[in-house]
Amino acid sequence: MRIILKLSYFELLSPDPIRLENVGGIVSPTLRDVSSIGYNAYQYYLSILLMDLKSYLTMLGQSESYELLSDEEKARLNPFELLLANEQSSALLQKVLNFFIAGEVLPSEAHNGFIVQENGRNTGIITRELYPLLCDVICQRICVKTDRKSDLSNIKSKKALEIMKKLQQGRAEKAKQAKADSNMELGNIISAVANKSQSLNILNIWDLTIFQLWDCFTRLSNNNIYNIQSMSVAAWGNKDNYFDAASWFKRIDSGN
Repeated sequence: MRIILKLSYFELLSPDPIRLENVGGIVSPTLRDVSSIGYNAYQYYLSILLMDLKSYLTMLGQSESYELLSDEEKARLNPFELLLANEQSSALLQKVLNFFIAGEVLPSEAHNGFIVQENGRNTGIITRELYPLLCDVICQRICVKTDRKSDLSNIKSKKALEIMKKLQQGRAEKAKQAKADSNMELGNIISAVANKSQSLNILNIWDLTIFQLWDCFTRLSNNNIYNIQSMSVAAWGNKDNYFDAASWFKRIDSGN
């Protein structure tokens, strides 16, 4: 069964690493960290973390091979193990994990995965079983919503397997229909926040974490709406004779 760990709003805002049991500290990268490796490299790192079997085969130029696989083969093949099986892709995954994990991530054949070391001491082991949880936590820290497919390899019931496959196909079709909004591209958000905020500017904004940037953007957007509504009510009133003066500090995170 896939383990889900939902980080608190405080943890997500914190610039300090979040300790994940049996792994180590999960870093919240700053804009400066992203700039140091380049935006395209950062996006590529994300694509590795979000990779499923189909996108893995597409990366290898074998997208047609996915359709030729049986349901059992699709359920058995795991992107983490496939990445490890190739020296080049294994080194790439190691590089990605090193960007998001405190300490040093090193390959470990004995564990069929990676070990994590901090100050010369082993702090965790990254295996096939822990990898989906690790990816989810990393994505939470960088404000990326995921719809990672469940690991179907442990499902023994053919009926249950068919249901899960149909759910995944429906999600995949929905994701295809969603169009990217260029206004929400990271560089544009950096510019918007730096020029709208009363304390942030284009020089000091780079010390924000990715999550803090998106949080600032959401707060600025909500407060802008609040200011417009408050001025309108003050000038013209409203038909309900009601204005929520506390809306400026209401929670913007969902589920917490």
